[in-house]
Amino acid sequence: MKALTKGEEQVMQVLWQLEQGFLKDLTEAMPEPKPHSNTVATLLKILVDKGYVGYEVQGRNNLYKPLVSKADYGKKTIQQVLKGYFEGSPAKLVSQFVNDNNLSLEELEALLQEIKNNKNNPS
Repeated sequence: MKALTKGEEQVMQVLWQLEQGFLKDLTEAMPEPKPHSNTVATLLKILVDKGYVGYEVQGRNNLYKPLVSKADYGKKTIQQVLKGYFEGSPAKLVSQFVNDNNLSLEELEALLQEIKNNKNNPS
């Protein structure tokens, strides 16, 4: 899975939200300032080439659909962040959140409970 640029990721976020759409739908759903439809069309072509998006021809238009789920892309992105910034250690990532006061005690306890449940019930 090739990395996405910021613009490509923005188009994917809209496509994941809509689940499918024509160029016009995607352009209209983009956040402000909205890019020109030619820009969105170019990004969609790149996303098709990278294997993130597929399409069906419907009349004179293409109906675009994501081929990679948001969850799968998120997992890959987290793995890249772990590898690049936290020496591959999820514990170091969580520690960073704790040190920055981004996790409450309740959230930490819920996370610990989830870890315990996963250890007791491996899939």
